[in-house]
Amino acid sequence: MTAKLFTVFTAFMLWANILFCGVIDSKSEDDIMREFLWREFINLPADKRPKIGITLSAGAVRGLSHIGAMEVIKSSAMPIDYMSGTSMGCIVGSLFAAGVSEDRMLEIIANPKLSYLSTDLTFVGVLKYVFGNKLFSSENFEDFINAEVGSVNYEELSIPFACVSADIKTGEKIVFDNGPVAVGVRASMNLPGVFAPVEYRQRYLVDGGVVDYMPVDLVRDMGADWVLAVFSLADYSQKVPSTILGYIMRTADLRGAFLTENSEKDANFLIESRVGDISPFDPRQAFKAVEIGAKSAYRSLNPMKENLLLYSVDYVFK
Repeated sequence: MTAKLFTVFTAFMLWANILFCGVIDSKSEDDIMREFLWREFINLPADKRPKIGITLSAGAVRGLSHIGAMEVIKSSAMPIDYMSGTSMGCIVGSLFAAGVSEDRMLEIIANPKLSYLSTDLTFVGVLKYVFGNKLFSSENFEDFINAEVGSVNYEELSIPFACVSADIKTGEKIVFDNGPVAVGVRASMNLPGVFAPVEYRQRYLVDGGVVDYMPVDLVRDMGADWVLAVFSLADYSQKVPSTILGYIMRTADLRGAFLTENSEKDANFLIESRVGDISPFDPRQAFKAVEIGAKSAYRSLNPMKENLLLYSVDYVFK
């Protein structure tokens, strides 16, 4: 261990000792010491600190809260070694991992177009869906992702990223961590009952939230030691669904909440963006979701830093 690292973490342990003994009770001193240690931590070489992973949950429009949360996390300068996501978490995560700016993401949600998702979302297409049992194609969404991140493979992203989908034929969880980014992102957000399964490599793929709503295990498998989970938490008690699409999404949400219980326990730190009764399909509420995500992350920032700093002590002294 270098002399500088020894000094920094000796100071950290001294601060923790004094704090726990009740000698320091001034919030300003606490903040000063935390920020000093945080600045030193973020400048550590990658091999002197734990590998950090972030996973983003599903959530449709509610999941746009991840944009706000990620911008706050980014502003903290926390190193990010790996990312994973499902459905909307996959969309936001892939854009972030590819280096797409928050400004560009906000531009997209400020001017949403149905054509981003499918050319079938027309009056005639809806009639075919209702009366002809013809599911919408999500092929256009693949083109949209390619237009935003380029026709790149997962191996070429700025931050290593992976996402999950589900094989509707076998029930298996399918991981995308190589090959074309756009295919995996399309498959991960491919809501069953609305969009036709994505046929890829003899698989029939639908929304990853069916099998893994918040893929903590995936980002750990990628190599993360310390995992931050960002969860878009809805309040189901406010409204009863009144449409077919609403019931499909409510079923997915309830299953997602069940699946997320174990994921929360497996994460080192959780940021809950409490999006309340924001409709999962109302783009007019997109900016509200972003704002909630940013506020939730900001409130969690100091506890998150302390959690990571304490976790990192063993890595520095090993």
